[in-house]
Amino acid sequence: MKVLLSWLRDYVDVPYSVEELEERLPMLGLGVDSVERLGEDAVFDLELAANRGDLMSLMGVSRELAAAGGTTVRLPAVQKTEVEEAVADRVALEVLDEVLCPRFTARMIVDVRVGASPAWLARRLEASGVRSINNIVDVTNYVMLEMGQPMHAFDYDLLRGGRLIVRHARPGERLVTLDGVERSLDEQTLVVADAERAAGVAGIIGGANTEISDRTTRVLLEAASWDSRMIRRTSRRLGVRTESSARFERGIDTAGILAVQERAIALMQELAGGRVLRGVLDIYPRPLPPRSVRLRWAAVRRLLGIEVPIDEGMAILRGLGFDVRRADAALDAAVPSYRRDVEREEDLIEEVARHYGYEKIPETLPLEVTATGTRVPSLVAEEAARRVLIRAGLTEVLSVSLTRPEALDALRLSGDHPLRHAVRLTNPLVEDHTQMRTTLLPALLDIARTNVNRRVADVQIFEMGRVFHPDGPRAAEPRRVGILITGHTAEGTWNTPAEWVAVTFYHLKGVAESLLAELRVDAGAFAPGAAPWLHPGRAAVLSVEADPLGLLGQLHPEIAASFDLPEATYVAEFDLDRLLAAANLRPQYRPLPRYPAVRRDLAVVVTSDLPARAVQEAVVRAGGTLLDGIELFDAYTGTQIPVGRRSLAYAITFRAPDRTLSAAEVDVAIAAIKRALTEGLQAQIRD
Repeated sequence: MKVLLSWLRDYVDVPYSVEELEERLPMLGLGVDSVERLGEDAVFDLELAANRGDLMSLMGVSRELAAAGGTTVRLPAVQKTEVEEAVADRVALEVLDEVLCPRFTARMIVDVRVGASPAWLARRLEASGVRSINNIVDVTNYVMLEMGQPMHAFDYDLLRGGRLIVRHARPGERLVTLDGVERSLDEQTLVVADAERAAGVAGIIGGANTEISDRTTRVLLEAASWDSRMIRRTSRRLGVRTESSARFERGIDTAGILAVQERAIALMQELAGGRVLRGVLDIYPRPLPPRSVRLRWAAVRRLLGIEVPIDEGMAILRGLGFDVRRADAALDAAVPSYRRDVEREEDLIEEVARHYGYEKIPETLPLEVTATGTRVPSLVAEEAARRVLIRAGLTEVLSVSLTRPEALDALRLSGDHPLRHAVRLTNPLVEDHTQMRTTLLPALLDIARTNVNRRVADVQIFEMGRVFHPDGPRAAEPRRVGILITGHTAEGTWNTPAEWVAVTFYHLKGVAESLLAELRVDAGAFAPGAAPWLHPGRAAVLSVEADPLGLLGQLHPEIAASFDLPEATYVAEFDLDRLLAAANLRPQYRPLPRYPAVRRDLAVVVTSDLPARAVQEAVVRAGGTLLDGIELFDAYTGTQIPVGRRSLAYAITFRAPDRTLSAAEVDVAIAAIKRALTEGLQAQIRD
């Protein structure tokens, strides 16, 4: 904002030279971008904070200088003569959106003589970067620069129906604005209209169809308050930024609009003659309530690190326009309406610091006692799971959360499958990525295809990431872990043929078992499962305490072919949040065994549909306290085994913590296990 020094001195005594003022203003928080000397005068180009809309006026800068110098501000003089005829007899106002337009006012002056502005006014405007047009328009710009409130003057005789309406633009409505550009408006654009057409874009720029000209004799003066976010969006959408929009974006003094109307209408009468109609039209349905902020004086020392006398702090705040009352060790400050930026205690402390002097604050390093840093338990568990998968030989990959609906078609999902219910994007950044992912599998398949097509045939990858599902007005974002393996786990050698190290379902199951074991998840179990993207009969569901966490298995041959992947491709996806919730990562201690273990091998013949886990559970129940471990090391079907049955061979170890077991003790335990298998599972013991 440009400030002419001689104009500023109309409102406040400035006891500084240009050089002193250039140095003083930044200490008050008013950045000086440049200074242009005009003889004895000067123009300061100020840089203002985005939240200080009150400083976009000479009155705002004057208040700061008056508070710094211990003086008062001289308000502009208002002298006018009103006639008996009321403005309400000529004009009607209507506001159809009171949220975007909290206050709308109008005054009227008739029998004016439009012409050139006096030299003093034109010079002040041009020094401030505003072109002089005529005495009526110049008054609106002059008062805007003076008091910070944009206004607009309409030629009353060009307004149809003698009324102003604040409404949204109609579909396809067009308006030629004051800059000569015809603009296409949409329903998001708020306009000021007469009874038939738009006459200006609210808060930004007026329309050429009602502009002031040499033929104008009756002027309707509008001053309003507009929603700052709406002004910002509309200005960007239309590609036009004005002095008016810049002030409304920062926020104006809604409560002070009538005082600005009085100043402007009086100045118009002084410069253009005419008669001011009695009264003002004012639509202000929800006046802003007065605001008050309490300042605990101990907080000043805590934040600034210095002791500021409370009486001096009160004087600073009163000089800035706050009505301050002392309440023991605190101050209650009534916030003036033009200080929209002051909302809390820290804002008042900033005001005190600026005017007390930043240079008085000593440069000292703060001394604080900090606590030992900790990590969120869920992140610790996630990192533990990541290390397990990396040790299992997998490589972590990352993919984007955005996807396209067609990605789910490759998984052979039905139209009503739960994974089809996706969170859709209102404004997608990429044309074909219109929704959030509901599964990690399509991205893993794409990554595997890229590698295989580039002759990287051995792919063992995993990803930990969030998927997204609609959940009322928001989206649920559970974490998942996805795994894909294909190719070989190692290179073949002269004594290890390649087919021996080709990945199988059991490699994938082994990764899942390692995850359960190292996270110390108890009661993990695998059972037959099914999914559209998995091979029938070669799929399993992983459960913890009967709670299904996800699926694993061989990729369906049709899907593998569509992604140019080998038929022996295996995938898994688990609910990571529930898996980690079941993990036990607390450090545990088990002493090393002092006595040797005794191993016995046991082979049993069971029906083919009996899960190996059922056999293992029966062995554990019958083995008693001496049972130390059980491991399946062979599964056999062949000529020696009847059709519909299979042989399972287990290595069973026994150990006592306080002695070496005798053969007789182990024989008793083995006999109990055999009885449990033959009687409970109708198994046949193989010799």
